[in-house]
Amino acid sequence: MEAFKQLDTNISYSIFSVYPKTNNFRLLLKSLEWSCHGVPFFAVTIIALYLWPNSEFIAQLLVGLFLDITYIALIKAYARRQRPSYAQQDDQMVIAMDKHSFPSGHASRAIYVALLFNSQSFLSFLIWIWAISVCSSRVFLGRHFITDVFGGIILGYFEFWFQFGIGSGIANSLIWVITTVLGLQFSNTNDFDSENKISVDDLD
Repeated sequence: MEAFKQLDTNISYSIFSVYPKTNNFRLLLKSLEWSCHGVPFFAVTIIALYLWPNSEFIAQLLVGLFLDITYIALIKAYARRQRPSYAQQDDQMVIAMDKHSFPSGHASRAIYVALLFNSQSFLSFLIWIWAISVCSSRVFLGRHFITDVFGGIILGYFEFWFQFGIGSGIANSLIWVITTVLGLQFSNTNDFDSENKISVDDLD
């Protein structure tokens, strides 16, 4: 196990050390980091649900984000893996509430969102590029080891599969609970057909 951890560290450091340390590239990486940060992502989704109070798609997204934060918190509390020591973890606004490394919450969140928007559309293509870029940026910035990112990617797939598969009943109940707490009420939780992924068209 120690040999595997050392290999993980060596590969992650090699990736971290090769990216251009220019201000412009770092700004790009930081922008990707903030674009998938849990707090603003959650806040924007809640605001969007108030703007489109009958949007099943946004409600499903909000539940997915809630489940993601829950999974990440539980796994990190158990794993308690420290972030890479070779990178200066200097942005306290980003990491103060999340000092542990495994798995990457940014990676799980980005992959979940990409799967939620997954289709043959050009928008879906752009979102997948964004999601892959977010995952890569975690290693480039030295926020995570590469196995943290792979763990987050697997978790993102699991979250999507659970929400729209065996856990669809739980997800629908969470929609009712969350929307009720927010003062938004759908007429019937059975309106959410989790066997068929909600379309972004219901934002119109």
